Amino acid sequence: MRASVRRSIQALLDGADMVIMLAGAVSGAVVGYTYYPATLDADLRLTAAGAVGLGGTFLFAMVGDALLAPVRRRFAQADIAEARCAAVPSDLGEALGQIGAATETDAALRAAQAAYRIDLSKSLLSSAERWRGYTNGEATFYLAPGAVLHHRRTEDEYGVPQHRYTLLTAADPTPVPITNVQQIHEDLALHARNTTEAAAETVPSTV
Repeated sequence: MRASVRRSIQALLDGADMVIMLAGAVSGAVVGYTYYPATLDADLRLTAAGAVGLGGTFLFAMVGDALLAPVRRRFAQADIAEARCAAVPSDLGEALGQIGAATETDAALRAAQAAYRIDLSKSLLSSAERWRGYTNGEATFYLAPGAVLHHRRTEDEYGVPQHRYTLLTAADPTPVPITNVQQIHEDLALHARNTTEAAAETVPSTV
């Protein structure tokens, strides 16, 4: 199960818990306030409604746990099955396959984690799922048809890691060094204008 899918499922389960608990609190408070005995002290009506609302929260939470238990169990089983996939390899070929997959994931994560250097928003280029890593340690980020962002990690003479981002487009094979996400926007906007103008020139005139 991919990490993005796992996080989505966990977010849905957490959201369901919150909704169930809120529904219990509201329902209990309404019942406690509506059916508060008229013979009792009216000043205690709100207190009683709050107490019943708290009870409703616990009751709904228990029911929700019982209803969501099969989903949580299946979710846990999927995690266990995924962990078993990383079993000890039986031969060198299987070991190379596992190390290769780990290397690709590592390259994608490094590219995403270092992307804050060119994109402080951390809203796009920091998404590890969008990066594709390779066994040579490099990674690419698909931006649009004919345009990818390339990441390569090197070290300077003092051993300090250096992260190099370059933009590659089908229109121009020359790599463009990227130090700010604004450059990507400008280059893609220019590419879009050039594509539109080229398409307009190929359309035969009807005048």
